[in-house]
Amino acid sequence: MAATTAAEPAALRVAIFDDVVAARAEQFHIPGLLVDVFADADDAVERCRGAVYQLVFMDFSLGGDHKAGDDAIRELRAAGFTGKVIAISSDPQANERMRLAGADDSLAKKAHLRSYLVHLGAQHLGTAG
Repeated sequence: MAATTAAEPAALRVAIFDDVVAARAEQFHIPGLLVDVFADADDAVERCRGAVYQLVFMDFSLGGDHKAGDDAIRELRAAGFTGKVIAISSDPQANERMRLAGADDSLAKKAHLRSYLVHLGAQHLGTAG
């Protein structure tokens, strides 16, 4: 009889709303996470309602005439989104505006996004050191 192993936890669903990350067509294939990247947050409420995201990363400035990150966060919270929201901007004032709108935390440098996600995935799977 084959040995049984404990089942891995279901992957965390993560949404990233960031025009720069989307423009780079960066793919995030990280164990423990299912990551979707969107270029704007104009329909963030619908996207977060349609898919069960536990974590949202939100850029403040999404380019052009698109909705600002703080407005999108405010709408997410008003619609009942209870997952964690992390603001991503190098501008401390923008991060503060997003925190006031309902973000739980902030990440000051997008360059750290991938390493943050790798750590989060490992933590979720119970393999973080």
